[in-house]
Amino acid sequence: MWIHPRKRNKGRLLFRAMGDRTEEAPVISESQKVMIPEEEPIFSSTGATLQLPKDAPRDPRMHVALLFIVVAGLFGAINGLDFIDGDQGLVTDRGFIYSQTQTASFISQSSPGSAILTGTLTLHDGSPGSNFTIEVVTKVVENGTQRITRPSNVTDAEGRFRLEGLNPGLMTMFVVNNSHDSEGMTHRIILSPGALFEPYGFTHLDVDYESPETFDNVEEENNGLMRWIDLSEEQRGRELYDPTAAAVYDIVGTIFFGIGLIAIVLGVIGWRAKSVLLLRTAGGLVFFSQGHFYSACCLGMLAMISTYGLHISDG
Repeated sequence: MWIHPRKRNKGRLLFRAMGDRTEEAPVISESQKVMIPEEEPIFSSTGATLQLPKDAPRDPRMHVALLFIVVAGLFGAINGLDFIDGDQGLVTDRGFIYSQTQTASFISQSSPGSAILTGTLTLHDGSPGSNFTIEVVTKVVENGTQRITRPSNVTDAEGRFRLEGLNPGLMTMFVVNNSHDSEGMTHRIILSPGALFEPYGFTHLDVDYESPETFDNVEEENNGLMRWIDLSEEQRGRELYDPTAAAVYDIVGTIFFGIGLIAIVLGVIGWRAKSVLLLRTAGGLVFFSQGHFYSACCLGMLAMISTYGLHISDG
């Protein structure tokens, strides 16, 4: 193979230069060699320890949050039991229905004259009370003037009656025996308002009529002047009302009771697991158990606020 003379000369010069560098490399004697002394390995500890989240100390604010949750849950459960027992306690079925009638125009489309009353009259022996007049005293406001009306209806052969154009709220109802004009009974009743978007409120009552012997005793006590039994004072606080509405409040009470207990259990689990997320969830849940005078709502808010700033752990 032919190689250009210039390239051949460059190769010779490069080979000579590399040879010169190899010959000029310094030679290290044995005395100049530095030996690294051999030492035994020594192991030491910095004293640092690895701490798992579950072994970390519990933040004192978790105790405060759990206390709020437990107390709020108890208040919510008591409130639920109060709803279920509609005749006693701070919240009664009658009181709740009556409070709704006072705000019916704000929370629903109910208006004066929107209450409808239906019912059945039963005699002392269980037979239907036919040919009895059911009369309800109702206040009506027309052109800025208030007047009293007395809508009435006569029971049919099955003892059934129906009255319309009544006002929601506390009313007086008269039951008149058409066979004896001076014989009858007076009751205090509560007419339910319409619910939310329902323009009419429906109330159904099952009314019992006393026996002739009872009216005879009343007539004797009044020297034969009247055969009338007035239960308006006796029924004060125990007015007749629709039991269907009471069933709704029983359901609401059961929900309040269940939410209170679930929140307590969830709070205890979150406290044991040191989980801020569970504690915060329990505080938000117990808020909806309401409690008397909204006590559970306030304590639930405090429980949630006390968890902010804590390290969130899933336990």
